[in-house]
Amino acid sequence: MYTHLKDRQQYVDRYDHTTVFLARLDLKPFLKLRDKWFEKMPDNEENEFRNSFHLNNLYMLMVGNRLVDRYNERNQSVAQMMAEDEARDNRIASARLTLEPVCKHCGKTGLRLTDRMFTHGRNGPDNHEEDVLFMLKCSHCEKNTATWEDGVVWELPPTKCPKCQAYMGSKDSRRGEVITTTYTCPNCQHTYKDKLDLHHEEEPVDPDYEEDRRLFCLQDEKSLLDHRDAKHRLEELKRFQDEWQEKEDNKELYDALKGIKKPKIAEIVLLLQPALEKAGYSEFSLDKPEIGKDVFVGFNCLDTKSDRNDYDSQKTLEKLIKKALEPTNWRLMTDGIRYRLGYLSGRIRAYEREEDLKQLVMKSRKLKLKPKRQADKPSKKNPYNLEGKNGEIIIL
Repeated sequence: MYTHLKDRQQYVDRYDHTTVFLARLDLKPFLKLRDKWFEKMPDNEENEFRNSFHLNNLYMLMVGNRLVDRYNERNQSVAQMMAEDEARDNRIASARLTLEPVCKHCGKTGLRLTDRMFTHGRNGPDNHEEDVLFMLKCSHCEKNTATWEDGVVWELPPTKCPKCQAYMGSKDSRRGEVITTTYTCPNCQHTYKDKLDLHHEEEPVDPDYEEDRRLFCLQDEKSLLDHRDAKHRLEELKRFQDEWQEKEDNKELYDALKGIKKPKIAEIVLLLQPALEKAGYSEFSLDKPEIGKDVFVGFNCLDTKSDRNDYDSQKTLEKLIKKALEPTNWRLMTDGIRYRLGYLSGRIRAYEREEDLKQLVMKSRKLKLKPKRQADKPSKKNPYNLEGKNGEIIIL
């Protein structure tokens, strides 16, 4: 019985063969671009640094990044391919016919199993779901029958006549390693032949494959380290460019962030006390701060105006604190201010993380963070967006 699971090296070879194939495809447009680049930027001492910097980055963008990714995913991909084939073998080994098969030619039982395999197309040629097919040979008429696991007989899909769409009959003949199938339409008598040559010709040896495999599969340790370092530098450059562009697009927001004051806890009393005393609140003080992921500080004071009711006292104090804290990274907590017999208390919170400060600024100034710019869609002529509208190479 055919087994899908092979020696690990076969999967490694298959994976590396795909890596070389993809790398060769990627390398062609890069070499074309490099030639075009040197037409505009001669390879001389004056341009040496610029050429090296830009062409190395373009190489990583067009070729090298995928090589590093393929190398990093190699062991996992090989293990996955082996696991899938092992699962197929286990599925086939555990498959059992649920009904005793009957020969589709003579109708007798007593068929013997000759093979079983995974195949697809049970529910039509467009269905790619795999199922186990049993190959059986009749001991009476010596003809073969194929059935699915549930006993349903497999039938070769009928061929339709290309002229009248009637189902055609077929007859096979063999000469050496060539099988000829003759199709005949019983309705319009249209006929044609289809030949299958079983002769297997070995693929020609690729003289450059082993060297390309060494290069593109990063088998040389120094080449691997160089590619990884270059990929990391390019990613850092891209991150820096994205951050710079995001700050340029949201300049008003980031300028406002620079202007936010960040008073220390001891400075809060000096910031709030004068305005509160002027409005009739005395003995303003802070509690011991709660320091964790964020910093919370409780406060309390006394209302010295006897004619001010509790609601007005709370709301007035709330407005004063919010106004005084607005230019800073401190805010009054949403649970508000508590009042009891002229004694008022509450809590304030310090915002220290940049994302939290952004939210403060956007809320206070009614700003919206502009979305990141989307790169232009690549075209067949310019798949890496590396040329301007007039065909000029972009110098980064």
